[in-house]
Amino acid sequence: MIRKATLISNPKTGRYGSRRLRPIKDVAAQLRALGVEVDLKLTQGPGEATQIAAHAARNGSVDVIVAGGDGTINEAIQGLAGSSVRLGIIPRGTGNVLARELKLPLNDEQASAVAARGNSRRIHLGLATEEATGVNRLFVLMAGIGLDASVVQRTHPRLKKRLGRGAFWISGLSHLADWKPLPFTLEIDDHEYTATFAAIGKAARYGGDLLITPGARLEEPEFEICMIDELSRFRYLRLLSYAVRAGMPRDKPGVRFVKTARVRATGDAPVQVDGELIGQLPMRFEIAPHLLEVIVP
Repeated sequence: MIRKATLISNPKTGRYGSRRLRPIKDVAAQLRALGVEVDLKLTQGPGEATQIAAHAARNGSVDVIVAGGDGTINEAIQGLAGSSVRLGIIPRGTGNVLARELKLPLNDEQASAVAARGNSRRIHLGLATEEATGVNRLFVLMAGIGLDASVVQRTHPRLKKRLGRGAFWISGLSHLADWKPLPFTLEIDDHEYTATFAAIGKAARYGGDLLITPGARLEEPEFEICMIDELSRFRYLRLLSYAVRAGMPRDKPGVRFVKTARVRATGDAPVQVDGELIGQLPMRFEIAPHLLEVIVP
C-alpha cells in the first residue's frame, strides 16, 4: 500500500552543507521507489518546519520525514503535537543526537530504507513553558539551564557550519574561561535544590558525545535531572572529562541526580532545549500530554 508522507528538508543543515550530502531530490526518489509517496518541502528559514509539519498533519500525511538535524527535527515536532502523524528521520545534521539515540543509520540511503519500512515506537516528549510569556516548547532530548545554554547562545552558526560539534567544544572552553556561575533554584516534588547547571534529560545522550543523564529514556514518562552545584571552573572541567569518558559520576560532591515528571526552575539563567536557545528562567518543565510515534530500525 502506498504511504503518503511529507519530506521536510533543511537545505542549510549539516557540516559543509550540500558538499557532504547527496541531493535531497535523490532521497525523495529513493523513498518513492520504495513505495512512499513523498511531497518534498524545503525550509526557507527558522520555524518553517513547524508550519510544514502542522499542514501535513492536517492534510492527510501518514508520516512526516525530516531530512535534517536535531534543530529541524525539534521544529517539526512542534507542528506534530497532538496528531497521529509519525515522525521519520534521515540524519543530515551536525550532531544527529536523536538519530544516534534511536540507533538509526547515519547513511542517507540506509536511513531512507528504514523510513520506508515504517517500523515505529512511541516516545514521551518534554514540554518547557516560559512563565513570563506562557510560550510552550516541546523537546525530545533534553533541556539545559546555565552553562550549556550560554554556550549555545555564544556559538556562531558559521563556526557550527564549518566545524560541526567541534564548534560547541571551542565555544564552551573559551566561554568557561570567563564564565561566572550564577546559582538558580529547582523545585522538584516539594524539595528545593540550588544549582549552577542543570540538565533535564529525556534521553541518555547529551550533545552526541556526553552522558550527562545516562538514566534517561525516551520511552519513559519522566526526566532524569542532573544538577551540579559548583562555582569552580576547574571542577566543571573535571566533571566534563568524566561525562566524555564514562558518564557523569553519581558519587562526586556537587553532583545530584533526581527522576521526576515535572520541575520548576527560577533564577537568572538562560535555557536551551535540543540545542536551541529558547529563553530565560523562570520556566516549568513537564512530560508532554501526547506521545510521539517515531519510525525506527
